Parts: sequence; structure tokens; C-alpha cells
Amino acid sequence: MGLGLRILVSILVIFLLLQALNAASSSSGRKPLGRNNKRQIPPNCTHFVSESQCSHNPQCRWCKSQSLDDTCFPKSEAWRLPLQVFSCDQ
Repeated sequence: MGLGLRILVSILVIFLLLQALNAASSSSGRKPLGRNNKRQIPPNCTHFVSESQCSHNPQCRWCKSQSLDDTCFPKSEAWRLPLQVFSCDQ
């Protein structure tokens, strides 16, 4: 079997695997995203530019940094920030 034929067969196998995975995921009963989706979307806290604006929203946390700009983050993301870089309000 030549190199070109091997590459063609490999591409065909990958394509068929991707098609099978796509068919399996679409038949898993997942619902499309929509208005009735109960999943919470984190607030867009990054548009707050001051600590006072950020602190008025209970879902946001103001995080200070010595090496980066102080920034407002969603509460769900603030706890994931590295403690070596950020110090966030509770």
C-alpha cells in the first residue's frame, strides 16, 4: 500500500469516527440551549471599572493585584483565580 493510499484511508477512518461521535451525541437526548434552560449564566462583572460599582452587585467580587490591573470578576470565577496574583473581596 502506497503512502498516499495510507493517508487517504486514515482520513476516511477519522471522518467516519467523527460522524459516529456526532450521531451519538445528537441522539443522547440533550436539549438545545434556549430561554427555558435552567443553567445560570455568570454575570458580566468585567464591565464594572470601580470597586464601588462592583461591590453593588452581590454576584461580583472585586479582585486586587500587585502585577495586574484590579478587576471585577463574577463570584463563580473569583475563587478560581491564583492566590499568588489576586486578592478578592469576600
